[in-house]
Amino acid sequence: MGKRTLGVERERFILRSGEIVPSIDKLLPELHRFCGERGLPLDLFGYELFAGQVEDRTRPTESVDGIMIALDENDQTLREVGDCLGLQFRCIEYVTEEELGELVVNGFSERHKQIWSAIPHARKVAASQVAAIHVHVSVTPGEAVQVLNHCRIDVIDELAKLGDFSGGKRLAAYRTMAETDGVPPKFSDPVGLMSYIKTKGGERNVWDLVRYKPLTGTVEFRMFGTTESQMAIRSCVEETHILVEAIC
Repeated sequence: MGKRTLGVERERFILRSGEIVPSIDKLLPELHRFCGERGLPLDLFGYELFAGQVEDRTRPTESVDGIMIALDENDQTLREVGDCLGLQFRCIEYVTEEELGELVVNGFSERHKQIWSAIPHARKVAASQVAAIHVHVSVTPGEAVQVLNHCRIDVIDELAKLGDFSGGKRLAAYRTMAETDGVPPKFSDPVGLMSYIKTKGGERNVWDLVRYKPLTGTVEFRMFGTTESQMAIRSCVEETHILVEAIC
């Protein structure tokens, strides 16, 4: 394939007067309106399971510098829209159950509502109290097999150290919610990989900490905690890019 593209998804908590509030249903339409008025893609911002979080995304870019610029631009948009609504945002990877306040599922996704209604309170808490940064690296299906087969527990845990700002609490909570250690199975070929995704009900239902996304043609690394640190984010993107290049 040609030069690889990179992308980042970043989750953060929504605050009002310093307290987490389940306000994504009010925030997201305003973000989409703002983006539409300025000719920006609407999918730069999205929702998470818990209504007290918002996600921002970068468009595919060939450089780490491009990723960092895009994240800065998203920050500016969030601040401007948030100021109009009296909302603030916090990039922290783990909060306590007490800090979460009211546990509410977002109002946009029927799939999320079904998940929310099916899981017990402990898993609702675990899902809501963590926020992550996901790094995407473009690959072919064959390369995806190589990367996933390489990412055993030792590799995943070593990468996780780059984005661990809670002494492992976030990753432990994620594994409680997902009911898995996050290690993907090994695959013999792309056919087996696609079959695995199909048995899960689609790529969104694969909760491994490293997964292939056919829709975007990327391997997604999901073990990093969200942070305000530009240096830490850059390190996560650089290291995953280096890993993919070394394997493929």
